[in-house]
Amino acid sequence: MSQNDTSKTSVLTPPSDLNPRLDCPLDFRDRSWTAMSPADYAELGFIAGLEVHQQLATQTKLFCRCPSGQFTKDCDAEVLRHMRPTLSELGEYDGTALMEFKTHKEIVYRLHRGTVCTYEIDDTPPFEINEEAVRIAMEVSELFDLNLVNELHVMRKQYLDGSIPAGFQRTAMVGLTGSIPFRVPELGVDRILRIRQLSLEEDSCREVSDVGHRITFRTDRLGIPLTEVVTEPDFLTPLEVQAGARLVARTTRCCPRVRRGPGAARQDVNVSIAGGRRVEIKGVSHHRGLPRLVHNEAFRQLNLLRIREELLRRGVTDAALRIPEDGLAWERSQLVADVSTLLTSCDYQPLRDALDSDGRVIAVRLPGFGGLLTHRTQPGVTFAAEIADRVRVIACLTGRPFFVHSDIIGYGLHSREWTQVRKALRSKKGDSVVLVWGETRDVDTAAREILLRAQDALVGVPSETRQSYPNGTTGFERILPGANRMYPDTDTPPLALPDAWREEIRARLPERPWSRADRFRKRGLGLEAAQRLANSPWADLFEALDFPDAQTARRVEAAMQKRLRLHLRTSEGRLPTADRLQAWVEAIANGALRPEAIEVALDRLCGEPLLPPSDILASLQPHEGDERALAALIQRCVAQAPTLRRREEDSVMRWAMGEVMPPLLGRVAPAEVQRRLQEALADGDQEVQR
Repeated sequence: MSQNDTSKTSVLTPPSDLNPRLDCPLDFRDRSWTAMSPADYAELGFIAGLEVHQQLATQTKLFCRCPSGQFTKDCDAEVLRHMRPTLSELGEYDGTALMEFKTHKEIVYRLHRGTVCTYEIDDTPPFEINEEAVRIAMEVSELFDLNLVNELHVMRKQYLDGSIPAGFQRTAMVGLTGSIPFRVPELGVDRILRIRQLSLEEDSCREVSDVGHRITFRTDRLGIPLTEVVTEPDFLTPLEVQAGARLVARTTRCCPRVRRGPGAARQDVNVSIAGGRRVEIKGVSHHRGLPRLVHNEAFRQLNLLRIREELLRRGVTDAALRIPEDGLAWERSQLVADVSTLLTSCDYQPLRDALDSDGRVIAVRLPGFGGLLTHRTQPGVTFAAEIADRVRVIACLTGRPFFVHSDIIGYGLHSREWTQVRKALRSKKGDSVVLVWGETRDVDTAAREILLRAQDALVGVPSETRQSYPNGTTGFERILPGANRMYPDTDTPPLALPDAWREEIRARLPERPWSRADRFRKRGLGLEAAQRLANSPWADLFEALDFPDAQTARRVEAAMQKRLRLHLRTSEGRLPTADRLQAWVEAIANGALRPEAIEVALDRLCGEPLLPPSDILASLQPHEGDERALAALIQRCVAQAPTLRRREEDSVMRWAMGEVMPPLLGRVAPAEVQRRLQEALADGDQEVQR
């Protein structure tokens, strides 16, 4: 193939992060995720994938011998650094690295001598890779049925956000192309979830603060081994994303040598819709908010594509938004102007404060963007806020606000001031004008980022990494990294994975949750209950019990599900033994224990460990004196009933049942108690009337 042919092929090859579908339904109505059906998401072309990170419970870190998993707030020293991008093997810069370089960050590392050494701050070469971590990563790979590599090759992944002092993370591919069963009965899902890969890598620093051009990290977490499990984009609804995240987490945690607790696991989620492209939402620490988060991202992309369609209809071009790269933006382009002197008498306080502090006010003209900056992209978020978010991150503007625009009438500047600014920019009808203020270097960066984000609007959905917020929306974090940030690590030799390691790991491989669920189904449980039990802390306890029939097994599982989770919270994680519960199971099976007493009996068997099970069960079964006790309790209720005459009949009955049933629970049928109470209370009312 000739050079010209090669060039043509590279142009026509679509980016790998594009959604497979190009037909975005721009007329699809915005709605909440609770109002959406799977068919609606299919119409949107929604797809998502996960990257699940899990720390490993090793004694030491991945590439040094510092202790792993010890966290502290103490600080023995601080190191100040600046990051600069490096060329890839192909002589190219990664876009993310260039973006981070534009922030001009001062990076401060707080060191504690007990948790960090000269390797972590990149003053000495790495030690040999932690063999214990490699074995655990191999075990987790086997759980996902991945194909293990024959030889481990360590790569460098550039990170110029400061989270790793070296400017790169060491990572190694351990397994490729696996799959696990993905069964979610309540969602009607029963298919295979494809697992793309599993990597072993070192964790990053913990962020302490990020203000302006200074970001501070604590290094105790740095270097802890973790696995990254990457799925294919096989999730077709937000609820599937949540279920998939839980499945991957449960599968990983089948391995006993992974860390538990806050910060030990987190996931990134990749989302796109038809016509859009992959956007990565970083560091989601819990599963509860995943459905709303990815739903909002789907509709954010839909609204960005609507903005793109309108810009193209208006004839806005990329060339109209470009400015020279050298010099100050307002000196090199008619799209940008320094309007500080025009606004010396402005009474808008944030802008006034900037001018009083010797700052600059810069105006940026966006040709053809009129009215689009107020278009909503997320709940409570406009397109202007998306631009401002990117400016805040890259230009490091800390004032709030630092940004106003002309699409909001009557806000910020008076109309005559907007007129002066428009004249300075030679703005036309249909243009939007953005004002940004701050120090000279920062507003120059801000002006350029506003125009770069405007150019991205013509693409539709820019490739971004975004951070999640508690309200289910997301904010700009950085440009989505590309392949240029990866290159081989010349400091670490390859490590062969011996067959003996594989055989040893496979011989002691923990049971996968879906295999255990299949076994529970054979004992009579439904699919949903079996999956729930397989992932519960009392699965081993259930399995140690003997059940004479499937109905008893289902009753026992339901009672355990309702009561044991609460018991674990109040008993420091201790569960009763199977021997203690076996008599309870037999009493359920032979009908000696009434249904309403099953959960009460379990509560007492757990909460009164010194009392023999036979005594507890006997107290919840019929006695000779039950009739006399029932009659006495009913008589007492009838005597107190006249004081409740103003209450409704149902309310009185609920009160009476609450008085009679607790001491007779399991010994007298609730229906019989209710019948007797109704008769007695009715007779009592007639007596009062007479």
